[in-house]
Amino acid sequence: MILVKEKELCKFFVEVGRQQYSLAAMGTNFANNDEVAWNSFVTTLLSARGYPAVEAVYKYLVDAVVEYNKRNNTEVNIKTVYNYFIAKIIRSIFVEPSELEKNWYFICRAAEIPQPGDFVTVQIFQEPLVAVRQADGTIRVFLNVCTHRQAPVFEGHGCVGVDKTALCPYHGWAFSIDGHCKNAPGANRGEFGADFDLKNYSLQEFEVKIDENQGVFAKLCENSHLKQESQPENHQNIGVEITNLLNCVSPGYADGETATLPEQIRLWLRIGYLEAELIQLIADINQGGTGDNRKLMLESLIGELKQAILTVDSDGSTPELNEVLQRVYNSSDEQRQFIEYPKIAPDGVEYSESSERRQALPIWIYGDATLFALEVEHLIKPTWQFVCHINEVPQPGNFTWLDIVGERAYVIRTASGELFAGKLQDVTQRGSYPKFGLPNYGLEPIDIDIFYGFIFIRFTWEGSRLAQSWYLPGLLEPYQLENMQPIGGVGQYDINVEVDYKLLWENFLEDYHFPMMHKGLTRRFGVSSDCEGINGMIIPMRDPASPSLTPIERQYYDCAKAIARHSWEREQQLQDFAAQNHALPETLCYSAFCSMSAQEEIPMPFSLSVFPEHVQTFSLVPAGPRECRFHVRSYGHTLNPDNTNTKAIEEARIANIQLLLESLHEDIRVNYICQDSVSSRLFEKIGVFSIAEFDVAKFQEAIRAKLPITSHQRKPL
Repeated sequence: MILVKEKELCKFFVEVGRQQYSLAAMGTNFANNDEVAWNSFVTTLLSARGYPAVEAVYKYLVDAVVEYNKRNNTEVNIKTVYNYFIAKIIRSIFVEPSELEKNWYFICRAAEIPQPGDFVTVQIFQEPLVAVRQADGTIRVFLNVCTHRQAPVFEGHGCVGVDKTALCPYHGWAFSIDGHCKNAPGANRGEFGADFDLKNYSLQEFEVKIDENQGVFAKLCENSHLKQESQPENHQNIGVEITNLLNCVSPGYADGETATLPEQIRLWLRIGYLEAELIQLIADINQGGTGDNRKLMLESLIGELKQAILTVDSDGSTPELNEVLQRVYNSSDEQRQFIEYPKIAPDGVEYSESSERRQALPIWIYGDATLFALEVEHLIKPTWQFVCHINEVPQPGNFTWLDIVGERAYVIRTASGELFAGKLQDVTQRGSYPKFGLPNYGLEPIDIDIFYGFIFIRFTWEGSRLAQSWYLPGLLEPYQLENMQPIGGVGQYDINVEVDYKLLWENFLEDYHFPMMHKGLTRRFGVSSDCEGINGMIIPMRDPASPSLTPIERQYYDCAKAIARHSWEREQQLQDFAAQNHALPETLCYSAFCSMSAQEEIPMPFSLSVFPEHVQTFSLVPAGPRECRFHVRSYGHTLNPDNTNTKAIEEARIANIQLLLESLHEDIRVNYICQDSVSSRLFEKIGVFSIAEFDVAKFQEAIRAKLPITSHQRKPL
């Protein structure tokens, strides 16, 4: 009976997802053709009143949430779900610069920012803007996108102060109220190169006009033939309303900490939306839209749909979702037969020797569906993907799986004790595999590799093995990782986020952001903005400890000292030895380091964080152009209950795992707001890397080499 109810709930929310796509299509039409109608549409969405289609879907969603709460004995808030629902619609609507140049856009009323330094942030379609009152009383409008790594500089509505600067929440770049970049941490030490000049990194500015009613308008493109300006009716500022909505509704997570709605509901909505989007795309292709970009989009969306279904319905027990797949398959088979994966050449941009590993890729690459289809083919499938540790499948017949980009890959311990990897040939068969009586278990064999006890798979058979491409693997030798066991409970978790996996991985490839974002990490470890990259870098704990440690940070520090097997002097000797020999004769007691592949060789989103008491594997599992999963697992050696250090080791592990999760939440929050910022179509700058972002630069080099199309400043597809 419960299963039947679950299937019915699934149908409810999938249908709401289909209607969500219809509303997004309606909004796209308004956004590109009629500014007044667009404002009215957003007003209706925010209030759930005004358009019959909006009112109907709101009622349907209310009924679905009420039923969900009854059947699951929960109290999911309908307002929370609805805010997520409409934020998703607004985030899906894009207006190209050629359309934006047709209007002056209302930003705010001058009275909203009366004092010098006052500012208000506004969202005009996908463009984040900020209006700032200047010291001389004038008002200037800027693109609210940091010229370094594209985070929003200003948040909400407030006052900076005339003589103060606004700090980017990501890396702490400082901007004055006139938009000029005043400081980039590390620049005065030459960490951006000798030719770096702050003057080149001012915020992009737009022309402003103030009408007789003190309404502030901005012209977003260079064009002298603009429509007559108009103010919104009822004194409602749609741009501010949208900004407030997006700020309070991260895609799936509020403030990067707690889910805004159950994962089931989120994915059911996503499945319905994707199905409707796919059906419309297939219809467009059948009517003559046969360009490569449409076919790439088709492949990308089908992979994302399959991934969402695998995630929410891993055993295939919900027929409705298989029916969704079947409808899409039947409609798309003919179009998918002739998909090609072009390698579009670079746009002729020449990178000087001084800019090597310093210039960032353009921001359009983050979250683009057509590009994602190319990434799957050229970046994701040929790259090793982490599955588990050998001690998680210790006995013949044990198996586990990894779902990634719409594929399910199994790792199986065979009767002979060997490890075998294979993938499902059809996602609809996910509930009945692997079949142990068939050749290859009824699976299509795929490549497998084991590195220090960790198991990886990939969907192609070419390329280097992990041992050949790992950066400083000798540092791992004394830790005997092969003998470790999984730490369950809080030590293993998955978090799904609606952010491009590249954006997230670049965050984890550098420690330049630590002083600004991770106050706890900088209290505990000797990190700073001038650390040269992160891969293989040994980071010591601070000693003496910071007096401002939180109770759990103090607990970790005390436990780490209690279980130490050698002195701080010996620790320094080991660090010096590692620097000279790229190896360690014994494990460290007071230091941590990150170990991963050389990014220029294999740009794989996986790392080992090695601590004295345990190791944590961190991987990002791509699920779509703006969807991926944090896959986090912890491992440690089996503890002897008779050992006097066992309790301290256990407490150190628990404390550190919690602290690492807190840091992850900090990263999630900033990456959500960055995903909104990189959606801008007007951003014209080229970001720049410091030496502390060296691994990010190498990762982007690998992307550029495998997908030359990413060198285009503007999206070519």
